[in-house]
Amino acid sequence: MNLNIKVQRGFSESARSYDLNCGLHREIGDKLLVQVLNGPKPSAILDVGCGTGYLTIMLKEHFPKAKIIGLDFSPGMLEVARSKHDDIAWVLADGRCLPFFDGHFDILISNLAYQWAGDLTKAFTEARRVLSPDGILACTLFGYHTCRELFQSLDEAKAGTLQFTRLPDLPQVREALAASGFKGPQVDREQVKIEYKDMHELMAWLKTIGANNLPREGFLGPEAISRAVSIYHKRFSYLQGVGATFEVIRVYAKK
Repeated sequence: MNLNIKVQRGFSESARSYDLNCGLHREIGDKLLVQVLNGPKPSAILDVGCGTGYLTIMLKEHFPKAKIIGLDFSPGMLEVARSKHDDIAWVLADGRCLPFFDGHFDILISNLAYQWAGDLTKAFTEARRVLSPDGILACTLFGYHTCRELFQSLDEAKAGTLQFTRLPDLPQVREALAASGFKGPQVDREQVKIEYKDMHELMAWLKTIGANNLPREGFLGPEAISRAVSIYHKRFSYLQGVGATFEVIRVYAKK
């Protein structure tokens, strides 16, 4: 199955429970919002990968006179978003092919969505296209080192025969921004460690938020899972349970 379809289906299936389990996403989104609030006042904002609309609705509250559009490729997520706020335009579309004219938005914001784009250069090129001449791209995405403990444990348990496609790393993000035409973007990263009871709880959380659909080659049976759980506990204990690292890449770029 195509990665885009798998991710789309995963997020739609998790839409109803998403808000109960995405505290990390909201915390990262709040920081992104502060960055936008400290910039120029926009007349039109596009939120790419808006999910259930948390950040989009916050933007509407802070910029009540601006045209706000929330865009997502998951019908389930948008259904929940529409139920929260009917004075925002909610658009079903892919961030790699935006259904808007050139130069339409002053700000394009995106919180933890572009890691699923597949072709980052194409996605960022589209972002730049729909921005006004002085427009700003402000986004975050999970990077390569996200859940590195999980990948290492699964890899050791399967003796390297299980191969995952990983999320983009920092150099790939920088290269995609340059290739898409953004000049001198500010790009940095931070790593956040979260405690989980065990590997099972982490994997259940990833499934609950729809983020467990990275392509992989090979099969992981119950015995290998059991070995991975043991390896994770021994190597990556943290506080009262185990730790999971989330690498957050932050981008602030002017057109």
